[in-house]
Amino acid sequence: MLVPDTAIDDFKTDRKDIAPPLPMIMRLVPLLFYLALLFLAVVGSLASMHAKLASDHRNSLLGRIEELKKEIEGIKTEKTALEKEIQEATDLEAWVLASIPLQPLVVSIIDSMGPQSEIVDFTLERDAETPSQLRIGLKLNTISDKQIEQSLEVIRGLNYREFNPTQTRIQGNLDYKASLLWQDPLANRQTPEGRRAQTGVTP
Repeated sequence: MLVPDTAIDDFKTDRKDIAPPLPMIMRLVPLLFYLALLFLAVVGSLASMHAKLASDHRNSLLGRIEELKKEIEGIKTEKTALEKEIQEATDLEAWVLASIPLQPLVVSIIDSMGPQSEIVDFTLERDAETPSQLRIGLKLNTISDKQIEQSLEVIRGLNYREFNPTQTRIQGNLDYKASLLWQDPLANRQTPEGRRAQTGVTP
């Protein structure tokens, strides 16, 4: 015997719900969860992109640093070469300046040569320990020994005094060597006050 459904439903008794319905804020939890996942995905993508950009920038900076190091090494090499050239130029300038006072001496000795005399060899060296002292070597092809006396008179006229002179004749050439010391002519001059102090005479 079939019983209609409506009749069966009449046998059910009303019962209270087991749990109350969720509040509205709790229903938003799944939505907030998915939004958090979306936020994390976006933030992660941005972080990854920024990390890649930072890595590329770092690699670019490292490459630039290497280039700058190579440029610095090149500049140091050029600086060393320039300093060497400056030192050579300074040495040349010092040599020229040191040789300027000797030029009148050389020219005067050459001009002192007579018509029957000629210079075979001529050396003039500055003493490293005593710059005011010179070593002269003069080899002359001359008939008379008076030529060397004429040259020495010219040397003395330029306030040079000779020390330890040696004079030899080898194969017809007169070889003269000596040390020359330049003396300041003003050093021997005295003022009237100095002469009075030396003699003890008062005006």
